[in-house]
Amino acid sequence: MKITITGINFNYENGFDKEFTSVDLNFITSGAQYSLSGPVTVSKEDYQAASISNEQLRSLIKQTIVNDLQA
Repeated sequence: MKITITGINFNYENGFDKEFTSVDLNFITSGAQYSLSGPVTVSKEDYQAASISNEQLRSLIKQTIVNDLQA
């Protein structure tokens, strides 16, 4: 499955004058028989650790999806 990141939105649950609290990662998929829609929301810490490269962000998206499916 190929994941293409289409947007990154920062969430400010404590107000815009404070640090962001989480991130919505928008993406599209191809090469799979099923469809995933909507962003995945990740913590500020997970985003900062993975924001080094697009590959790490894609891995974070995949892991978040797997964790949600297993919950």
